Amino acid sequence: MDDDFAKEHGLMTQKELDEMDQRWRKTEEEGLKNLLKHYDRIHDKLFAFNNILIAGYFALAKLENKISVFTVLIPIGNLIILMLVEYKMMQKSRFESEITKRSPDEIARWGRSIEKTNLISLLAIVSTSIVTILFLRYLLFK
Repeated sequence: MDDDFAKEHGLMTQKELDEMDQRWRKTEEEGLKNLLKHYDRIHDKLFAFNNILIAGYFALAKLENKISVFTVLIPIGNLIILMLVEYKMMQKSRFESEITKRSPDEIARWGRSIEKTNLISLLAIVSTSIVTILFLRYLLFK
């Protein structure tokens, strides 16, 4: 009777509402998967770019006598931050692979850990930008 009333008045039936809810849930899952893919892609690009910066810092140190070889420690420090992010992402995936075996307290701690990982990821983006700016400064203002 409810479905007849809904159809009569141009409203959605319960079945249509359930189907729409399932589509929204699927969209939500896909969005989460895509978010993680984008994080991975950003981190991969940061790693590759940081490796280029390490080579660039070595080249600058060898070509310019005023620049110390120890400046290479700048992008190497950034590499350590990037590796920390990757380690945290690995821990996240490991936890999620057994999430049904976890207690609510562990899940709550995990949620706080994810927030920290996101902040470290932001730090990696900012630190890579700073390393790039320093490299350009060394390169342009010898």
